[in-house]
Amino acid sequence: MEPYVIRSQHTVVELWSGYRIQFGGMERHDWQKALKRELKQALARLPLADGQPFCGFYDSTDGRVADAENSLFTNLLESMPAAVKAMRFDQGRGEVPAPPVPIDLIGGHLHYYRYSVGDRWCAWEPGEVVARWHRVPRRLPDDGSARPVWFALREALVAGVVQSPLGHLEPKGQFGLRLTVHATKMGPRNAISYSERLVDGTIAAFHNDRCFPELLELLTPKFPAVTEDELRRALDWPGVPLFDTPAILARPGFVQISPADERCRAGELTITPDSASRWPELSGEIFAVRPIQHRSSDIDRAAAKGEL
Repeated sequence: MEPYVIRSQHTVVELWSGYRIQFGGMERHDWQKALKRELKQALARLPLADGQPFCGFYDSTDGRVADAENSLFTNLLESMPAAVKAMRFDQGRGEVPAPPVPIDLIGGHLHYYRYSVGDRWCAWEPGEVVARWHRVPRRLPDDGSARPVWFALREALVAGVVQSPLGHLEPKGQFGLRLTVHATKMGPRNAISYSERLVDGTIAAFHNDRCFPELLELLTPKFPAVTEDELRRALDWPGVPLFDTPAILARPGFVQISPADERCRAGELTITPDSASRWPELSGEIFAVRPIQHRSSDIDRAAAKGEL
């Protein structure tokens, strides 16, 4: 048996894998590189028109939590289409459709990836909005990390221009995101390549991080365009966080932003070239999610289209 299979049907590309696909250069198995090449060819044939969202759906028989955005896009950047201005993703609840041929479950679980054009979320729907913001300037240049987005939203929280908390998010509750980047002529231009640092920075901004001398000392070199007072205020946000734990992990000589992105079950990201300032601006909302209750007729139609 092979460890994966790819199936293309009309506007849908499906992938079943016996091992969770890993980030480029970190693949544990060489066949993942061949998989990524085949997937790239299949995705290139999707009729993705300008303005239509490129959509991903991830599910797995593995009950452990997984970051859906990372699983679908960041770990497969080599395969993704270019110049995507809008993307949407969600994660299933362990009901993985059967592959068309038997799969070698190398890791003990079956992983399912589906890519399509213009689809809606199929597993989750938005509930109560718990935070909202509009045209927050991201005045730090993009450095490839989540820090510029985190700092922009923490500054906005301190200034009181982010509406939060608007509602209640359960301590272990799952949530979704709607994010818009109002880009400048300098970008960003590709929603997929920008998605990880935007999603991580956004979620991290609503964690319960607090300023202490060792953390301030470690972070200061990472923010050369920020004064110590500005960084201290951003770290010591006095409001009510949506997530009780800190997102910034610090050890001697090492700092990592690690938000609760595994609880993000649905999201969408749009890039529009309409910044009203010299910096990119960020708009968005965080909301609780609830499972979509599919009617049997809906499931039958989706299965007939190859969508389940």
